[in-house]
Amino acid sequence: MDKTFEQQLADSLYVHFPLTHDENDSMEKKYKQKTVAQSVSLWDGKTLDRWHFDGEGTAEAKDGVLVMNSFSRGDHWPGCEVRSVDAENGAYATFGSYEAKLSVKGMELSHTNRLNFEIRPLCDGWHSPIVRPAFINNGTIKIPDVYSREGFNAMNLKNFEWNTCLWEIGSIAHDKIEEVSFIMHRYGKELSGGEKLCFEIRNISLERVEDESVVHGWNCHDETAVYPTTGYFCDGKKTAVASTAADSFKLIDAESGETVLSGSIENIQNRLGSFGVMDFSSVCKKGKYYLQFGENKTDAFCIDDDIAKSTVWKLLNFIFCERCGFPVPNKHGSCHGDIIAKHNDVSMVFHGGWHDAADVSQQAVQSAEIAEALMSVAMSVKDTDAILYKRMLEEAIWGLDFVLSTRFGDGYRATSALIRRWTDGLIGNMDDCPAFVKNSSLINTMMAGIEALGAKAFAETDPALAWKCRDAAREDFAWAMEKVDEPLYADEDWDGEHTDSMSVSQYYAAICLTASRLYNVTHDEKYAKTAAEYASKVVACQEDGSAKLPMRGFFYRDENKKHIIHSSHQSRDYLCVQALAEACRAMPNSPQKAVWEGSMKLHGEYIKQLMQYNAPYGLMAAGMYQASEADDEETFRHIHPRVNFNEERENYLEQLSNGCDIGNGCYVRSMPVWFSFRGNSAILLAMGKTAALLGKYFDDNELLQAAREQLYWTLGKNPFGQSLIYGEGKNFGQMYTALLGETIGEMAVGVQTRANEDVPYWPQGSVATYREVWISPVSRWLWLAADLLG
Repeated sequence: MDKTFEQQLADSLYVHFPLTHDENDSMEKKYKQKTVAQSVSLWDGKTLDRWHFDGEGTAEAKDGVLVMNSFSRGDHWPGCEVRSVDAENGAYATFGSYEAKLSVKGMELSHTNRLNFEIRPLCDGWHSPIVRPAFINNGTIKIPDVYSREGFNAMNLKNFEWNTCLWEIGSIAHDKIEEVSFIMHRYGKELSGGEKLCFEIRNISLERVEDESVVHGWNCHDETAVYPTTGYFCDGKKTAVASTAADSFKLIDAESGETVLSGSIENIQNRLGSFGVMDFSSVCKKGKYYLQFGENKTDAFCIDDDIAKSTVWKLLNFIFCERCGFPVPNKHGSCHGDIIAKHNDVSMVFHGGWHDAADVSQQAVQSAEIAEALMSVAMSVKDTDAILYKRMLEEAIWGLDFVLSTRFGDGYRATSALIRRWTDGLIGNMDDCPAFVKNSSLINTMMAGIEALGAKAFAETDPALAWKCRDAAREDFAWAMEKVDEPLYADEDWDGEHTDSMSVSQYYAAICLTASRLYNVTHDEKYAKTAAEYASKVVACQEDGSAKLPMRGFFYRDENKKHIIHSSHQSRDYLCVQALAEACRAMPNSPQKAVWEGSMKLHGEYIKQLMQYNAPYGLMAAGMYQASEADDEETFRHIHPRVNFNEERENYLEQLSNGCDIGNGCYVRSMPVWFSFRGNSAILLAMGKTAALLGKYFDDNELLQAAREQLYWTLGKNPFGQSLIYGEGKNFGQMYTALLGETIGEMAVGVQTRANEDVPYWPQGSVATYREVWISPVSRWLWLAADLLG
């Protein structure tokens, strides 16, 4: 790793104090360097004649400044709120907002493409003030959109400083802007926060900049190349994608200045467009390099076997900062001691683990999967990096403690809490939040599998904890198997549980995986029998080619083989392959092993086919879809929560038609079919994990390269040239962090599409879901990296 970063790690006590970053590498720095061709002032700073205000607060115009005052919390809930589940009763509600709305009706603003304003938060005790500018467009395309996503941008601010805020809106319909607004959210207050909120806003304008950032499409900016901005593994292919008139390139040693390789830029034309590809795969020597082509050159990047380690540390930083119920320095105090789980005559405080996302919701399975990813990384570096090994296990303990302490001991456990506010920690008043309590066979199965992994991971360093993990795993799996014949989905109403989108085939896989792990740590033959039984059930859900479809090797949601496994933002696509691989390792002498391995190889073929569709990028296509799936209302409700099937069916079919028609009613989508919940980071990383599992098991370099390419996409080898991990590499941008504030290592839900297109779209506006920070892609990144590090 870079020596400077190694020192930063040491200064952070190996991330017991949050890392800081250099803003010179951020997109926000680049926005400020752009030339303004024209500017239109929206307010003279004198009167409030064109302003009106919604919510609880006061406002005044003073010396050219709009002064907004409100309070961080209240003694009642808002009557309605777009994102809430039940605002009147506080379900997934804040304490409301105070909004300043500036009318710009009649002003000609269609030629502009950037909002510019200055804002100074004056909020005592606040670590991370946030403002959400928005606008209304009443032209051909209405903004906000039908999902209330486009047209908003939650921007993180530095307290007690004037912040210059720039928002490029060229990709959003703005032909008839009628209103610009500024929203002050009332999220409650964390431990250090004061009651009063005050924002001062001045110099509001819409302007035109000539050099807009690329946020839409497959082609990168003219005369640039995109590549993983941290660098490449020594093994495997190393390519960069360019949009340039140059026909040759050089790879240059950044320290000596010597040309290491000269090559021709390959011109590729396909269904996605025209691209230049620079291939320097033959260079495997560790070092720092840059690419030069024509008059252009890239920033320096590394080639190194340990290229993923700096990212792993930064992702750990984000995880640490998302701890719930723990005081994180410079982030937040101990929190959410009044989320209460009740079962029979007892109650427990449901805090611990890690917040799920920007909204501080809690998902026990998500925290468990983070612990699993941390343990996986730890075991992969155990013999090569003692510090990382111990720090990963330390953080994993925080998650395992939560997993073990949220059990009621009779099959029921606290599973989740829908919340997006800081609470006061006092039990019994209006801001308390109830946790969901369930006896779910699926959830108990998944928890037992992770507990069993804990028994293995801590066998040497903490035998007592390892014993408890093994004991809990046996109990939880027993509770799960008592309900194994009950319907997978007992609840009709969506309660925010991220496991609700999982399929029956993935349930079988979870049983197989957990039973295999329990067999490994107990040597009890009953677990081997269960693992073998459910491995066969998983195989029975696979398309083996008998249906004569254009592709085979994928898994259906159940044995009926009517609906292929798909995801809209949450994903566990690896589960079927992971379960079969675990069964093969646990039972190497099983007569069924060849069948299981055959199923895995078949799925590997499917992945290799998907890798062809988004070339020259390494992004794996989202999968094959069938038109008949658009008529499956029951499955739709599980994959696409909080939208109406009847209203979206035609959009579903249009999204398929915008993919690649491969015949027989089948389509390959570059990006998933989705509606309100969008973003593909967890999806592509879950598929990358599958590729890594298969590549490692079969020693298949093509599949290992497919796995690497998913990491490369997140680090800048995408059409936008942006790192999708804040503070890592180059060209990372602000994300929707809501209550946490900008944090090194944060990852958002991911790149989306616009409307029903099948083209990548990554606009600047920080809003849920696509640009909301989320723990799920972080766990998938770590988990994938574990296979490439070890």
